[in-house]
Amino acid sequence: MYRLTTRRLQKAKDVLEKYRTLLRAKLAFDAGQLEHELRQCWDLGYQELKDIMADMLRHERYRHVAIYYMEHSNCTGVVSEFQSPLAKVYGIRGYFDPDRQKKQQEFWAAFQKGLNQSDL
Repeated sequence: MYRLTTRRLQKAKDVLEKYRTLLRAKLAFDAGQLEHELRQCWDLGYQELKDIMADMLRHERYRHVAIYYMEHSNCTGVVSEFQSPLAKVYGIRGYFDPDRQKKQQEFWAAFQKGLNQSDL
């Protein structure tokens, strides 16, 4: 399993900061472009990137970037590797829990509320 090491984090700091800023400003970013930039930066494939993005949940500064990427990296739906981590983030037992959409909306509403409060 690939990890988000200190070395990888330092190497991709500018990329991650750019997408963190976009997420905080617009509540969205192009997940495909983030993927492209990180794969180039770290010289790795899509499968390896999935491991690193899941590991990024442990890093508070880029946690929401990882979550947004997990939700939007595949146009046909959330890939299986991200379903369990996202379920934990939302506070549900499994990704296909009937309350998932509600819990997901509550999660992002809390994120947005935190942004608004930090602007005061």
